[in-house]
Amino acid sequence: MIHRHMRFMSTKSAFAANAASHGHGRIWIYRPVNAPTLPFPSTLSSLQGLSSVQMCPLPKKTASMAPEKRLYNLFPSGQRPADSLLKIHNLKADFYREQFNQRVPKNDADARIEKRSVGSTRGLREVDVTIYFPEAKNSTEENETSILDGICLHVHGGGWLWGDSCHQVAHRCLEMARRLNVAVVSVDYSLLCADNASFNPVADVVTALKWIEDNGATELGTDQAFVASGESSGAHLLLLAMLHRRDERKHESRLQSLWRCLNLVYGVYDLSGTPSVSHDSETSSPLCGNELLWLYDLYCKRVANKDCSQSDRKNPYLSPLYADLSALPPALVTVGTADPLLDDSLLLASKYNAYGNDLEVVVIEDGEHGIGHFGVQENETAGNLARDYTIRFMNRYLEKHHRLT
Repeated sequence: MIHRHMRFMSTKSAFAANAASHGHGRIWIYRPVNAPTLPFPSTLSSLQGLSSVQMCPLPKKTASMAPEKRLYNLFPSGQRPADSLLKIHNLKADFYREQFNQRVPKNDADARIEKRSVGSTRGLREVDVTIYFPEAKNSTEENETSILDGICLHVHGGGWLWGDSCHQVAHRCLEMARRLNVAVVSVDYSLLCADNASFNPVADVVTALKWIEDNGATELGTDQAFVASGESSGAHLLLLAMLHRRDERKHESRLQSLWRCLNLVYGVYDLSGTPSVSHDSETSSPLCGNELLWLYDLYCKRVANKDCSQSDRKNPYLSPLYADLSALPPALVTVGTADPLLDDSLLLASKYNAYGNDLEVVVIEDGEHGIGHFGVQENETAGNLARDYTIRFMNRYLEKHHRLT
């Protein structure tokens, strides 16, 4: 366990100093019962209520990446930034299309996946989404008694620069739809490689939120029970969108009654750079601290339309860690100890709990960025256990809704 005298060092460094050397790692599961005192130390000791420790083989590590392979070094510095960003996006898009063709059976692609544009009845903005069903759409329509248990809003990762609601995440969204018996609505928010006028990813996620609240259950044939899930930059956008919806509403409790829980997976919550990000340099793979700071610079400059100081980056509209986190749905925060974003997750968890929200935390020893979702640790034992826990967490809150209605 990490002691309080380590509170000013990166938690990632502290875990590395105490890593298991016997080939078996630990998965810590916290259900905090006592809110810590502000300010929030980046240590697990601030989260009271350790529920269990599971043992499993340590996941294998991603091979160290050469500096020239890092995102900010992929293309010559003489190129226009917009050209470089588009090339990075296109490289990733080609990979995801090939992944989709390999992992998604054609019958699932034809029968369980639907593309459409959605917009709230209260606004003019529209956004593209991909909708995933637990079984073939026609079979659901023929059986009128087969109402789905709810809707899961999904927000993909990709550093606000790459990724999409279909090719990148289809295999995972199909799994969630089947195991939760819900319609999964994954949103195609605007990316950094888009033109300046259209870049507003938080507004895009808010549009999807509103559509689900207003029309989703009726149009998709589901129960009025909603959960939401986001990974990495998607967790960042999801939390900002939830804060926006909470502040829009006259009665904050309404948000908690509609949205049963949030699944926040290795997210970004402080764009000024937490210690585990700023101290990482080029140590970690598949994503290192310097790459994250580079992406933070791009995002902040586009959103604020200026070069942002450290103080600017702590504005709650950029960094949800500094927001008022009251009156939010129950949340699960998941992260690995080898992820540069470890401190982001632990600091957010402490603050989320301190504001009186229900919270669970899962920390995976030696888990890298992407564990359970992509990369070499996607289907390692630890990755499968972590992903399974997120499914069971969301299912628990869906079942609780059904018991109360």
